[in-house]
Order: sequence, then C-alpha cells, then structure tokens
Amino acid sequence: MPLNDTALTLLPAEEHFLGDLFDLDEPLFMWLEGTTSDARAGADDVYRLPADLDGVAVRAAWISIYGALPKGLVDERHALRTGKEVSGGNRVFGPDGYEHTPLYAAPIDRADVEVLASLLDHFRRALAMEPGYTDLRSLLADAGEWYGEESGERVPETAEQVVNRLSRALTVLQLDDGDTRALLPAVTMPGPDGRIQLTVEQEQAARGYFERVITVVTEGKGRLERELARFVEFGDCG
Repeated sequence: MPLNDTALTLLPAEEHFLGDLFDLDEPLFMWLEGTTSDARAGADDVYRLPADLDGVAVRAAWISIYGALPKGLVDERHALRTGKEVSGGNRVFGPDGYEHTPLYAAPIDRADVEVLASLLDHFRRALAMEPGYTDLRSLLADAGEWYGEESGERVPETAEQVVNRLSRALTVLQLDDGDTRALLPAVTMPGPDGRIQLTVEQEQAARGYFERVITVVTEGKGRLERELARFVEFGDCG
C-alpha cells in the first residue's frame, strides 16, 4: 500500500455514527496505546496483547483520522452532546426542500482505516477466546464497564458491544459505492452558507446511502430506534 493513499470519504452527521466514532478513543484506543507503551518500557503489570497488535499504531491511526475530519463534523458531535446549534456546518436539502442529515467529505488515509480493520479482526478473535487473546478480551470487558459508567445508565456494556462500536463505525468509514461517489461532488462544493442542494439523482443516491447507514448504525438496537432514525432522515417510517 502507498505511504499516503488518501481518498475522500463521505461521512454523515448521524448521531449513532458520531457516538460510535468519537467514543472509540477514550478509553479503548487510549488503553491500547498505553498497554503497548508500558510493555515496551518493561512494565510487568499490563495486559498482554497479541504480538502483532500495536496499540501505539492504532491510536496514531485514530489521531490521523480525527485530524482529517472537517471542523463542521466535529462541531456536529459537540452539538449533539451539548444540545447547542451548529454554526457554519453543512446543510443538505432535497429538491422538495426536505432537510436531510448533514454530510461531509473527509480526506482520510486508507492505510489508517486498514489499521482499524486489522484491530477489529483482533477483537473478534478475542471474542472467540482464541489462544493468546485472554488479556485483550479482559481489556474489552473493562472498557465495557467504563462505557457503562459514562453512559449515566450504570449498565456495563459487554465485550461484544464494545467490539460492535468499532465494527459499526468502521463499516461507515469503508462505504464506497455508486451512491457515495454520486454524492461526493455535491458535498465537496457546498454554498457559502454551507447549503448543499441535491439534484433528483443525488437525492436518490442519498436515500440509498442513508438507508445503508441507518441499517449499520442501528444494528442490534430496537425496532423503535431504527424507525426513529428513518423518520428523522426521510420524514416517514415506511
């Protein structure tokens, strides 16, 4: 793979996706980085990760991806957490004037995405309790405890739920098909007020894209939550 294989990636300001993406760093990626760094420094009381899992490289990939995100998308996440309005972000409108979830384009290095894909493979091997993955599974379980405490509901997540966070976010980062390619020209050239006016063809692509995104980000969630996401996006649940 080239040293820099950057490609424009279509990203939605959808609340489930943004929650998954931004919550990966703390504590999950931070703990992986700290575990690798401590082990290299000779510490004894640390998780024993598989030899080819480099937590420092994982966090470096995340930092690179985060650094490529448009300010508007980062602001969208902050707005969802605080309830404040986004100022200066993208606004996506269909030909009939219906306002869709904002879309952004980010120049993401595919090598960084591949690092996360490799990490997901390690996580799945940990869930399968393969030899050499006991400590990684314990790390995932401890991360689930942390996420449960931070959620305010005080209900620990399972190791599988933690892995699913990465799986869902990664799937959206990897979406690349005719619909995403049809939308990217509009998203990369918003108007001065951030307005993105879709053509009839682009809105058809947007509906296909958002259908896939909603299917991914609500995987494992209740039917009501999926229908609510569809209602927000399309104005109907049909």
